[in-house]
Amino acid sequence: MKKVIITGFITCLILILSSCSYYQELIILNWQDYLSYDLITKFEEENNCIVTELTTTSNENMYNDILNRRVPYDIVIPSDYMIDKLYKNNLLKEIDFAKLSNYDENMFVLELQELMYNQANRHYKRYYIPYFWGSLGIMYSTKNYPNLGEIVEEHGWAVFYEDVLPNGCKVGMYDSSRDAFACAELYLGYSLNDTDKNHLDICADLIASRKFSKWGTDDLKIDVSAGNLDIALVYSGDFFDAWYADSEGENSSNVETYSIYAPTSANNVFYDGMVIPITSQETELAYKFIDFMLEYENSYLNTEAVGYCPTLQSVYDEIFSSDDWLDVTSITAYNPALIVDEAKEKAEVYLDLGNETYRYMENLYNNKIRFGN
Repeated sequence: MKKVIITGFITCLILILSSCSYYQELIILNWQDYLSYDLITKFEEENNCIVTELTTTSNENMYNDILNRRVPYDIVIPSDYMIDKLYKNNLLKEIDFAKLSNYDENMFVLELQELMYNQANRHYKRYYIPYFWGSLGIMYSTKNYPNLGEIVEEHGWAVFYEDVLPNGCKVGMYDSSRDAFACAELYLGYSLNDTDKNHLDICADLIASRKFSKWGTDDLKIDVSAGNLDIALVYSGDFFDAWYADSEGENSSNVETYSIYAPTSANNVFYDGMVIPITSQETELAYKFIDFMLEYENSYLNTEAVGYCPTLQSVYDEIFSSDDWLDVTSITAYNPALIVDEAKEKAEVYLDLGNETYRYMENLYNNKIRFGN
């Protein structure tokens, strides 16, 4: 009897697995809240497949996951400098642009192209498709301190390192070595791609001297929008994501209590890209997904859902003709994530600093900065 039951169970299992194998699975490694769920469903229906989206909290974790072949990722969405590093270490497949019917090398925002190809290394251009872009900014809440916006706009990056804030002001810092060091470098006037160890030591000492109320990533925007933090270092898209989520929900009145300021004296303009890593097992399906995301309608819908600045010129132009987007940009003193042409001369793109500098920075971050906080 047991033998019959076991045999029957195995037969059913084989039938189930056989029916499931009909569906291809596309595995994406991405940032949290960085892809519209509606678009995932739409792509699955159009291609009779399953999309599995896994998330990460840092570019470095992305790199290690691909390097160690932890999951057979088909598409990964890393940032500028990490694309360079992945390319240098032979962890990416070269893009076959002939398989992308919607691709046109002139379809991307002109100012973004100038930043990417003037500052970044051109050699890995054939290994990624631009996805979103943005800048660093100072998100602040006026719930506890009504004049905080004036202080932030007057002092810029100094609000994180000088005693210019009201007593009791709660400050959040981005929990990543590259971004925490970048904030200090912007304040000190160093390059965001500085490899001078003396400069990195000075940055580490400066950051460690400040007792931040919270270290976080995507959760910082939520804390500021809720008034649990008064200011925090965030990416511009984080602010827009929080703003639109609140404006369309029960907390619509809440949007009047927080804003963002992105200093133009010096800033980081980043871009993320879709890449196909060497771990990919469903490469043809990966091309279909990239082509799907290059369609105007899908790019626009994704921009509405995520909040970051689109890379397609057509979507970018449409956004600036939209009253909804103009409403939100009008409450910011300036945001180079949306109007980058005026700031690009003083903006820097992150570049790969090399393994030695990376290890040195990580050691300072883990042993001096985070340990002390």
